[in-house]
Amino acid sequence: MTTGTVAVSGVALAGCATDVHADTAMEESPNTAPVTLAAQIGSRAALGGSIAAAAVSEHSSSGLALGAASGVDAPPLAGKIQVGLRVTNPAVTVNANEPIDIGFSLYNEATHEPLANQLVKVQVKLPTGWATFKHLQTNAQGYASYTARVLTTTNVTAIFDGTDALQSAHSTNDATLNVRPQVANVAARRLGSLASDISAGLPRVSVPVASSSIGAKAVYLASLQAGKPYVYGAEGPSSFDCSGLVQYVFKQLGKSVPRTTDAQFASSTRVSQYNKQPGNLIFLGSPGNIYHVGIYAGDGKMWVAPHTGSVVKLQSIYTTSYYVGRF
Repeated sequence: MTTGTVAVSGVALAGCATDVHADTAMEESPNTAPVTLAAQIGSRAALGGSIAAAAVSEHSSSGLALGAASGVDAPPLAGKIQVGLRVTNPAVTVNANEPIDIGFSLYNEATHEPLANQLVKVQVKLPTGWATFKHLQTNAQGYASYTARVLTTTNVTAIFDGTDALQSAHSTNDATLNVRPQVANVAARRLGSLASDISAGLPRVSVPVASSSIGAKAVYLASLQAGKPYVYGAEGPSSFDCSGLVQYVFKQLGKSVPRTTDAQFASSTRVSQYNKQPGNLIFLGSPGNIYHVGIYAGDGKMWVAPHTGSVVKLQSIYTTSYYVGRF
């Protein structure tokens, strides 16, 4: 998920060695940065035949009118259809990790007729701003929805980019998913299990995390990169190497992280293997020669960008010889 623009010029190569312990590649999860919405006005239809001459006459009030020598007035500019977009259940209260359907309605603002087969982008509010994490297609009733599971109170909104005939639109309201506090801490410990479900190819659900610990947010953001290709020296948002993924994820959380595996190892705080928590870093190699890094997701697994020909995925920690670091 991108929440901002990441410069790709002057890339410092990370030096991540090939990880031969790759699992089956996951299906790529689309993730696009928020776009600037703009309304465009359609072009005027051409008149049959040529207009020999045009004259500009002044109205009795302010403004201009176009006229043709043939006496036929030029048609007005043809505008796009005004579009309405709203969240159908803007305020809900659930237990942490309880499934809840969040719906969106897209319609012709003038006639209130539904707009079918249109693409709606869903965004979640993160500490660094709004980020697109899901694309939905409206049905015949102009309705689209997805099943959310949240760990903490989360804000969600929707955007319609528009078409040649339809204006762009932003949801007139946001969805606020309130989590009952008495169970939020218990659910946070289940984040590793949720990440395992994603990797196993189970029906993918969104797990927006807006105000939980840095570690839980790091795991969530790493999961959004699943399926993106490994490219040596890449630091996102469309491809990554191992340390590039780590740097990218923590940058979205407002943390400045070095670019290479050795530098990340040197700048992180050592943590015992027995005390590691989701969001900690798993380093493979030895001090001064760290060749691989991943983001611990719980349950003995980590999010990694393994090697050329592979993709970002959830992978078991396949060795007992590793270091744990924390930012």
